[in-house]
Amino acid sequence: MTMQPPPPPRWFQAADVLSGQVQLHMYPLTFVSVGSPRTMQGLQALQTTFAAAELLESQGWRVVNFADEGRLAFLRREHRPAAPPAQYHGQ
Repeated sequence: MTMQPPPPPRWFQAADVLSGQVQLHMYPLTFVSVGSPRTMQGLQALQTTFAAAELLESQGWRVVNFADEGRLAFLRREHRPAAPPAQYHGQ
C-alpha cells in the first residue's frame, strides 16, 4: 500500500502572503483561508488581512467571506492552474 502525500495547507498567514513568502499562483486547490494571528491587535489585524485578501484578488482569488472580526478571510479561486494535457486513447 502506497502512502498518499498530505494535502497542501489551506490556511496561510496574511503577513506571509504580503511579504511574498507564500505565493498561491500555482496552488492546486480551490479554497484557502488567510488570516492574522490573535496576537495581532484590532485594526492592525484587520488591515493586514484585508491587504492580503486584496493582493490575492489581484491574482485571481475572490473573497467568499470574512470571519473572526475580520482577522480571517476565506477565498475561492476563479480559475485553477491549467492541468497537464490529456492523454488520448489509442495514441
